[in-house]
Amino acid sequence: GVHGGGHVGEDTSFRWQCVDQPIGKLLFQRFLEGAPGLAAAGALWAELEAYERCEEAERRGAAAALRGRFFTPGGAEHCGFLSAAATAPPTGEAPPTAAAMIPPRAAAMIP
Repeated sequence: GVHGGGHVGEDTSFRWQCVDQPIGKLLFQRFLEGAPGLAAAGALWAELEAYERCEEAERRGAAAALRGRFFTPGGAEHCGFLSAAATAPPTGEAPPTAAAMIPPRAAAMIP
């Protein structure tokens, strides 16, 4: 049945609405791009998704470009909202996925 405008048991989590659902994801990414303090977060998300799709041989260079652009103070689109753990130098593991990097401030803006 319907309860409060939604279906009982409907997933209303941020991840489901803004990452898993294509239209929600598109709308949220456009929101990030249009918000002055969040545009870098939108660009980071797009670049992390591109990283996830690139060939293994391209990953080292792509990761270095990501670190320089988004993780380094003074970088082109430094994302100062990221935790120290998120921007720590690599230890041989792949960078975090795009969904894991969404700033809590941006996620909190979703009703």
